[in-house]
Amino acid sequence: MSTSKREAQTGCQRPHLTALGALWTLPNTLIGYLFALGSFALPRRSGGILHAHTNRGLAYLILARRNFSAITFGNVVISVVPLDPGLRMHEEHHVRQYGVLGPFFLPAYLLLAAVYGYRKHPMERAAEACREKFCTEPPHLTIVED
Repeated sequence: MSTSKREAQTGCQRPHLTALGALWTLPNTLIGYLFALGSFALPRRSGGILHAHTNRGLAYLILARRNFSAITFGNVVISVVPLDPGLRMHEEHHVRQYGVLGPFFLPAYLLLAAVYGYRKHPMERAAEACREKFCTEPPHLTIVED
């Protein structure tokens, strides 16, 4: 597959959210804000996304204890580790997916998770394809220390 076709297929390196996409995914972004607040953090603008870095509250219970590095809701990325370039690229792709699917993202994601599991999840594979194509760093390995 040619580079331009692969980029078009995965949406890599496209704008994070158009104004219409931001409005379309606003309910998900509000969930992200609530998740961040429940993690005792306030998302801050960071290169086109809203990012909250915390290892407390909901982030600890849902992410750190399960060895996940980050979660995205709408335009909000909550991470328990600093966003390295690879993890950032992965999560930014989820932001683009939210901009397309809007309020249908979460039901679609959960349905696909039930069918494929996490490792073979099509949305996760697309996000990893972006990371692999545009980031030369190895995947982020989460090491959780108590």
